[in-house]
Amino acid sequence: MHKIKFIIVLICIQISFVQCQTKEDVITYEVTPEFAKEIDKPEVHFKVDIPKSLNFDKPVAGKKGYSYGMIQEKGKDSIVTEMYSFGYISMNGMSLEKDGKTFITQIRDMLKSGGYKIEEDSIGIQEFDGEDYLSLQAIGTMKEGLSDEFVGRYYFNVIAKPNPHSETHIIMLMAARDDQVSSYEDFKDKLSISKVWQSFTYLK
Repeated sequence: MHKIKFIIVLICIQISFVQCQTKEDVITYEVTPEFAKEIDKPEVHFKVDIPKSLNFDKPVAGKKGYSYGMIQEKGKDSIVTEMYSFGYISMNGMSLEKDGKTFITQIRDMLKSGGYKIEEDSIGIQEFDGEDYLSLQAIGTMKEGLSDEFVGRYYFNVIAKPNPHSETHIIMLMAARDDQVSSYEDFKDKLSISKVWQSFTYLK
């Protein structure tokens, strides 16, 4: 009996140690309605865990930005290998699934105008991580000399994450160079930015 108790206590200690280690490896980023107002964005409330090993560009009040934050992983050559950005779309009474497709298409067109040569793309309701989302899945190549940070062939997995508490929905713009992924499904658990996807939670 004492041996069993000891094993249970030991397991609890080990679990606590692992949890502490995990907590130390990430920062928890929370966007409140008040903070959203400070950075001139629609009110939304969410939190997410971001690995400390990644570069996090957090919005600053008074400084113009286009998202609620951007996360990047860079190689030794300072070229981005993984990226995750929190965009948004406010539907104002419209349906995300029915009326959001135009916005997602605009993201595809922005990639093209930004210098990416798109070799394939698919826009619509698509399955990812066991759920159906309005999304863009695309592969595009950025030639050397067109960008200081992005060079090579990238997979783009853009997900409109429905918000159950608000009409402002977060657009998860995920990208990874093709030496990091082999399919769109890899974004859910095979990358450094996968932790961001897995931990994202809307709050009331």
